[in-house]
Amino acid sequence: MRILLIVLLVLSAAAVVTSRFVPKVAHVSVAGNSHHSTEAVLALAGVRPGDPLLWVNRGSVRALFEDPWVLSATVIRVWPDEVRVLITERTPLIISGDLALSGDGTVLPGATAAEVARLPRLEGWGTERTAEAIELVRLLEPYEPTVISYSPAGFEIQLSGGTLLTPGAEALRAQWSAFVSHRGGRIAVYPWGVSASDE
Repeated sequence: MRILLIVLLVLSAAAVVTSRFVPKVAHVSVAGNSHHSTEAVLALAGVRPGDPLLWVNRGSVRALFEDPWVLSATVIRVWPDEVRVLITERTPLIISGDLALSGDGTVLPGATAAEVARLPRLEGWGTERTAEAIELVRLLEPYEPTVISYSPAGFEIQLSGGTLLTPGAEALRAQWSAFVSHRGGRIAVYPWGVSASDE
């Protein structure tokens, strides 16, 4: 058993030493990034030209996968000297106070003014209803929501052509066809139907 352990240690040491010399990363490419610069993605991945190619693995690029802006990432080693980093970034969907949130509710730190300029704003009081507000933003995207206010009674949503009052996303889905048939003005959704009036 002791001899086997020594042999494994020697082989591991030889592998580490060998990997330091051949092959090495000469070319690194990044695709799919929008918020993060190429340099920022490479810094997160910890990949630089001259690094041993065999050292680039999921463990070595962990920080890339943990970044809140990165929804998914693939790091490909291409023999003999290339690394390709492919990412899909989250995008801001709604603003809550000073925070930009993605469609899955992830807080996206460092969002630029340009990235949040046209996003709907979330405000309200009572029990936190961010997840439901995000669902409503997705549902109402064609109607350009600008402000979503919530309270224990429900939501008041400013749309490009009027105001929508609804107890929640489920009630709006149940009355969707009635909502769509009323355009503009002030629309209130109830469990039994929809009412509309001029604002």
